[in-house]
Amino acid sequence: MKKIGGLRKSIAFLLTMAMSVGMLAGCGGNEKSADTSAKNETAAQSSAEDVAQSLAVPTGELSDETITVALPAEPNSLVPAIIQCGTETNAVIMSLLYETLYKNEYETMEHTDSSLVEKTEQIDDTHFRLTLKQGIKFQNGEDLTTEDVLYTFQQGAQGALKGEYSIYDVENFEVEDDYNIIFATVQPWAQAQDRLGFEMFFIANKEAFEAAGGAGSTVQYLEDAGTGKYKLAEWVPGDHITVTRNENYWNQETLPYYKDIKFVFINDSSARGMAVQSGDVDIAIGLDLANYNVYESDANINAVVLNDNRTAVLFLNSGNGGPLENEKVREAVYWSLDKEALRQVGMSGFGEIQDTMISTKAPVWDGVEPEIYKPDYEKAKALLAEAGYPDGVNLKFRVYAITATISMLQEQLRQGGINVELELAEIPVHFAALAEGDFDMCYSLQQFAYYTEPVRCVDGINYKYSDVMGGTGYKNEEFSKIASRCYAAIDMNERKEAYAELLAHFREHYVSCGLFSSSYLCLTAKNIEGLGLRGMAVVDLTNIYSVNQ
Repeated sequence: MKKIGGLRKSIAFLLTMAMSVGMLAGCGGNEKSADTSAKNETAAQSSAEDVAQSLAVPTGELSDETITVALPAEPNSLVPAIIQCGTETNAVIMSLLYETLYKNEYETMEHTDSSLVEKTEQIDDTHFRLTLKQGIKFQNGEDLTTEDVLYTFQQGAQGALKGEYSIYDVENFEVEDDYNIIFATVQPWAQAQDRLGFEMFFIANKEAFEAAGGAGSTVQYLEDAGTGKYKLAEWVPGDHITVTRNENYWNQETLPYYKDIKFVFINDSSARGMAVQSGDVDIAIGLDLANYNVYESDANINAVVLNDNRTAVLFLNSGNGGPLENEKVREAVYWSLDKEALRQVGMSGFGEIQDTMISTKAPVWDGVEPEIYKPDYEKAKALLAEAGYPDGVNLKFRVYAITATISMLQEQLRQGGINVELELAEIPVHFAALAEGDFDMCYSLQQFAYYTEPVRCVDGINYKYSDVMGGTGYKNEEFSKIASRCYAAIDMNERKEAYAELLAHFREHYVSCGLFSSSYLCLTAKNIEGLGLRGMAVVDLTNIYSVNQ
């Protein structure tokens, strides 16, 4: 049997993740918060001890076991490039079958040795050359070449994800030979390379993809068309999907530990949790954080909190001619919010307070710690009066689900003299309204890894509502000029300087309201370790393994 490779490479990541759990803030000032904080600290210590112990454990043999993973829903398709990847369904499975050109460390966005790319050369502001590693094979035995990369991007630019491909000038990509390809972007875009590690850019075998109809494909999956660590073994619609270890994987030193992974679909969060507790399932993804204390007290399972660092943002539409065009009204919103209470409700005490749309863990955060303040409803009402609304103001808040967080936001704003009317609609209608700018407020989680995206959501000069499906429509020349530097600065020091200016402007002018960062709860059987995140907060199962208890 083959030996486990790459286990020790993941130790640094696991230690980091253990520390992240420890840093998840419980709040002060109430009994529940103190209890959450104490349990977070205990969980962090346990995780660190497990990792430290694994350093002393000799590298073991690969397992012939099948483990079972519960997902919230069944994928609608496993065809890359042309279908939307849900973080809890399609992408979790697809990241086992396919790979992206880069594999990035989630917390730093740095490229790892597991990437398909040997080297990258920045040619100018809108062109860079990628050199593929040689000897990488698809599961069907064919070599990965630049023709596969080009074809995948050509189809992606026509499929349901074409908006994600829009920054790439695919028509002007240039294949130089089997292993060198020049990428072009439609404008200078600093994160153009980072994005190649996100799950919407899985690379597929041209021959298999083309035979299935490319962007017009209606099949559920492509046969052995990825370079991933697993191959699709079975899909029984409505019941389960099983993937099996790709024994011919191009990097033999990083073969996955488990032979097979069986995915089952359990819609109810509590039912997924009970399935792990009963032993029917080995891993459950996407549990309710409110139940963390219950799960953490169960000695037979691991409650794993992954800090995905996405930022919850209340976007204030200042570009549709409504009341929020007035800075004093936006400031009144700010003073009406109790972010600590919102964090408790929205993340059950996990995560951290945020004050902009950029996570405080992002590589471009400016280091200014968010101010923890108490709401001042009288100040909010006074600001509204100065803005010409002595009797308060009415605003339209677009939502596609009414959650506890949304209800609390509505009540907090009401106390500050801001009457919020919730416009509840199904998802297609909701996003159609956002694309037209027909709203005053909307609530969204902004990506930690793709930190350029939140800037686009604010910049109402370079981007329309339809470009970002909502945002703020903020039409400010100074902000837009700074944002353009953020988009284009290839040099990281220059990029950080631009983001520092942008975040200062954001805070000074109350452009919108960052609220808190998000966390993600999974459960595993007691002996399973190595769960992590990749791309845009997708749970990564490629490094999981079993430890002796």
